[in-house]
Amino acid sequence: MTNWKRMQPSSILILFLSKIKEFIVPLFLSLFAGGYGSGYTVWLFPLLLLTLFGYCVLYWIFFQFSLEEQELRIKKGIFIKKNRYIQSRQVQSVAVHTTVIHRLFHTVKVKLETAGGGLEAEAELTAVSPEAAKMIQAHFGSKEDMNFSDISQSGETKLWNSHCNEENLVYTVPWNHIIAAGATSGKIGIVFSAAAALFSQMDQFIPAEVYEDSYGALVSMGAFVLTALFLGLAAVTWLISIAVTFIQYGNFEIKKADNELTITRGLLERRQLTLKLDRITSVRYITNPVRQGFGLWSIYVDSAGGGLQEEQLSTILLPLGNKHQLQKLTNQLLPNMIYPEEVRPLPGRAARRYIFRTSIFWWLLLVPAVWLLPIGWVFIGVPALFTWLGWQRYKDGGIYFTTQHLVLQNRGVNLYCNVIPHSCLQSTAVQQSYFQRRRNLCSISATVLTTSGGRHFQLKDLESRAENNILRWLRSPFHS
Repeated sequence: MTNWKRMQPSSILILFLSKIKEFIVPLFLSLFAGGYGSGYTVWLFPLLLLTLFGYCVLYWIFFQFSLEEQELRIKKGIFIKKNRYIQSRQVQSVAVHTTVIHRLFHTVKVKLETAGGGLEAEAELTAVSPEAAKMIQAHFGSKEDMNFSDISQSGETKLWNSHCNEENLVYTVPWNHIIAAGATSGKIGIVFSAAAALFSQMDQFIPAEVYEDSYGALVSMGAFVLTALFLGLAAVTWLISIAVTFIQYGNFEIKKADNELTITRGLLERRQLTLKLDRITSVRYITNPVRQGFGLWSIYVDSAGGGLQEEQLSTILLPLGNKHQLQKLTNQLLPNMIYPEEVRPLPGRAARRYIFRTSIFWWLLLVPAVWLLPIGWVFIGVPALFTWLGWQRYKDGGIYFTTQHLVLQNRGVNLYCNVIPHSCLQSTAVQQSYFQRRRNLCSISATVLTTSGGRHFQLKDLESRAENNILRWLRSPFHS
């Protein structure tokens, strides 16, 4: 691959489909204008499609890449020419994706991430041969022999499958854990939002008579039928959210080889991400109220490169597991970032501040609701719920130190246990407001390097003497 090469011709189709997705609103408007217009307006839609396709063809023609001496070189640009040189030492992660279209043409997509590279990949090869992808991975540190076309895997595999030795391990997450992750993920809200957004775009094409007839039919059904209809709709949405998670995280497998982790997952779109262990900057153990009741957690890792938008620019290491499984996984993959048995709780005088911050708005909103609405008093459950949430935030907050890492545990709605290695801290700050000073409290914040530039962690209302403990810990030489 020392000579300049182009991507596979199938990249034209893949780029064209991605551009259609980006320009879906202009395309929809041009199609609507052409259908109801006359003269030149009827050509808007085909002209826009032709322009997008022509751009994709020219992009493919002018995009070239080569591998030379541990360096990836890229030349691209239709009107403005760009040359990019990416050295092996700069690359933090290599991700390989195979969608259904990629598998039809026997190609893969390769993305290279660098530290602080922002939301976009440093380099993206839309469609290359699997052989070219293996050569790129070999140049940038991956030792694994990847099979990008194999997407079948038995659902009966045990959770922890070990091969070779402790330096070369394979972990496979079974199907029932993926289904449980989808059932408790909270994606039902996302599905409802997507359906509402789609309906809001389509309702203008539905005649008013249909609304009137539907409303009359719903009213005539009665409360029992309406309740059953709503529950049925909720069940369908819940099943859709499970299916989305199943497609996204099916065939989830983690491989450790030497100093690298390779995470492979996905049914329709097969994703493969290679991370170097020494580039991982934090580990986050996350659970929501439903999962917490069953003692189930997910593991996310932050790294200086890598991460997905749908995962808050992090990488999911384990979709779902209990504490025993979490500890077993991290003990063999990330022994310095094990989930702590306990954390030092917040002082009792901090409880009032947590409850006040969480619920005061809703208690104030209750006053006009009771005064103005006939049955406004029924809304008292809302501020009561947020009062309980404030208490939970206080009770679950805590801090923990070891010689090698800092643990900050806090709650929004979900509970987060953030494990931060001493050597990965970019900055640490201790803050104290006037009201905190009166109660001998303070807040701590810490920042680590991630793909987007940095991830910020914070814990409020610790003991004020925690500042001295933090300073001593930061100056401690007993870390690696």
